[in-house]
Amino acid sequence: MSSNQSPRFSPEESRLLFGPDSSTPNTSRSGGRPSTAGQKVATLRTTVNRDHHLSRFAPVGILLAIMWIVEIVDAILPADLDSLSLQAWNPLSLYGLVTSPFLHSGFGHLTANTFPFLILGLFIALEGSRRFWEVTIITALASGLGAWLTTMPGTHIIGASGIVFGFFGYLAVRTWFTDDIIRKIVYFAIGLFVLVTYGASMVFGMAPQAGISWQGHLFGLAGGIFAAWFIHRKRPALDAKK
Repeated sequence: MSSNQSPRFSPEESRLLFGPDSSTPNTSRSGGRPSTAGQKVATLRTTVNRDHHLSRFAPVGILLAIMWIVEIVDAILPADLDSLSLQAWNPLSLYGLVTSPFLHSGFGHLTANTFPFLILGLFIALEGSRRFWEVTIITALASGLGAWLTTMPGTHIIGASGIVFGFFGYLAVRTWFTDDIIRKIVYFAIGLFVLVTYGASMVFGMAPQAGISWQGHLFGLAGGIFAAWFIHRKRPALDAKK
């Protein structure tokens, strides 16, 4: 087939298929063939969007999986992994701010934290994985440091319940930090569900009890409220550029 019989595209079709620069005609010829000197070669890019909606929930499952793996290993091995937890007033144990939420006193303790962590964590992850990590880190630090400072010296602090209380605090007040009516209704419904479902147990968990880090619960709740304010507070508008 000769070149005169090859399919041709209108300028509009060229721009649609190959980009805005492809419609510029090039009339220079060399030996009967169009010259490519100085001409941009159109490329057809194919990309796959990897930001799937379900990926935002992955951190919740990953953290829970780590908790269960750690507890299984702790039950099998003769070593006591709970010794790696946060120890009140011991500055050498501050690494426990990271390790303590993954440690539990048994499978009963872990199971009691698993379901509220999963449900409340998924609600927060609806806003995206980044939001989940932000709330988790803030509440873990608030709960851990608060318990470290207010618990009897030498006491080991373990469990993810401080983060669970932080999730509760975040979701309970999240609705107050948005002006969008639809979002306000959605977050109010979520907060109401959380209050009805976990409100009584949360209030009971913050009461002083022997063998339970109620301080971690209390500061975790405060950390969740702080996270809602800090992340969603109204920031002053930037000054116009001069």
